[in-house]
Amino acid sequence: MESLQAEIDALAARCAEQEQQVADLTAQLAAANARIAELESIAESPISILDGRESGLARDGSDPRVLSVILAATAVVAGTVALLAFVNDNLDTTFGYAMVVTALGLAYAAHRTRLRASEITVSNGVVYIKKGETSYRFDLRQASTSIDMVGQPGDPSWQVYFHRKGMDDFVVDARMVNADEFVRRLREHRPDL
Repeated sequence: MESLQAEIDALAARCAEQEQQVADLTAQLAAANARIAELESIAESPISILDGRESGLARDGSDPRVLSVILAATAVVAGTVALLAFVNDNLDTTFGYAMVVTALGLAYAAHRTRLRASEITVSNGVVYIKKGETSYRFDLRQASTSIDMVGQPGDPSWQVYFHRKGMDDFVVDARMVNADEFVRRLREHRPDL
């Protein structure tokens, strides 16, 4: 009987040891699942290729600055090929001219596609927008100034459209302004927004 009791005690000790291992593995599994969920949330958030900020991304998740960088890099390559053609006295050939024109065209395209920061202020009922070397002015006090807002501040698709006669609408989105403050300032003069 004692041997049977000893065997039962040994089995109970092994069972307790196995239960402890199951508890430890369950805790490790829960920690691993939490880490996986954290990494998945990081992987789902958009990242800019150039500087890691997500604020400059387009709606489709792409980085609009990449196009001008790629065009500029290609222009440098075409310019290098044109320089080599010049060094080898082949610049006056069709290939040499094509490389010069290609390099200049790509450099021009890279210059035209680069992003320009927008500076937007609202003062005395007038929205002043400076984008690159161009400036715009929209007088909120005038009924003829047509404005539409799509979505609400905080929504990913929030935009304010300033309609211009005979031209494309000027669009302000959350990447350009603090949406809540901007809408608050607009609603001082346009409460119907």
